[in-house]
Amino acid sequence: MNRIFSSLTEKDIALPVYVTGVGFEEYQDHVIRKGGFPNYHLAICENGVGRLLLDGKEYLIEKGMAFFFCPDIPHEYYPLSEPWSIKWIIFMGTGVGALLNAINFKNYEVFRINNMEEFHLYYNKLFRTLSVKSANNILEASGILYSFLTNINSLCEAINMENRSQLTNKLNNIIEYIKTNFQEDISLEQLAAMAEISPSYLCRIFRKTYNMSPFTYILRCRISAAKEWLINYPDKSIKHIAYEAGFHNVSYFGLVFREQEGCSPNQFRRYWVKE
Repeated sequence: MNRIFSSLTEKDIALPVYVTGVGFEEYQDHVIRKGGFPNYHLAICENGVGRLLLDGKEYLIEKGMAFFFCPDIPHEYYPLSEPWSIKWIIFMGTGVGALLNAINFKNYEVFRINNMEEFHLYYNKLFRTLSVKSANNILEASGILYSFLTNINSLCEAINMENRSQLTNKLNNIIEYIKTNFQEDISLEQLAAMAEISPSYLCRIFRKTYNMSPFTYILRCRISAAKEWLINYPDKSIKHIAYEAGFHNVSYFGLVFREQEGCSPNQFRRYWVKE
């Protein structure tokens, strides 16, 4: 049996990510879908060479390469040699969009799998899990797929988005810098200079990628550290912790803390620290 389609309950469909099917086409046929496919679709070439037509572009898909597209994206693919063998995973879920945004996947992607051995571990585990008709196999498969997708960037190399990959690296460097230096006075101009882009462009792409401004993320890091210090150092004053976290005004610290946590720093400390 080379294909498995999930028998889903309404409870399964409520999962943020769930697998609708998994399979292997040893001799992949010519596929034309002018209206796209109803599920998220991930395909990996195991053998041979084929061609993918997507968004007015052509891609040569050979062994070790993969392609992905969201629902309803028109596409066509067909073999150039026999056999052209494809393993595929299809999935859905209300949380898929947020997950794809987190791993910087757009409406479609073409990439090379650098670690086929690890991919096969994920795929085979997924196939075996769906093969066992247990009460919880859909939930287990969901966890496997989620783990695979969150690690996919470490397994692959982008083919069609080199510039986006460079931009992602710059944003990652900025995130790491903020996490390490949030206690300092960090300006937008300073971060933009690190990325070698303008402050306005940095603000725009940062907001588009993370749904917040760089300054808001700096505040998140400061409050996160303050929460740890409030618990770990119960004898330190709120004012001292505010300054340690990078705030120059204790009243502003209290305002930001309440906005993020829904309580004051003192209330937060009482939740965790016994008198």
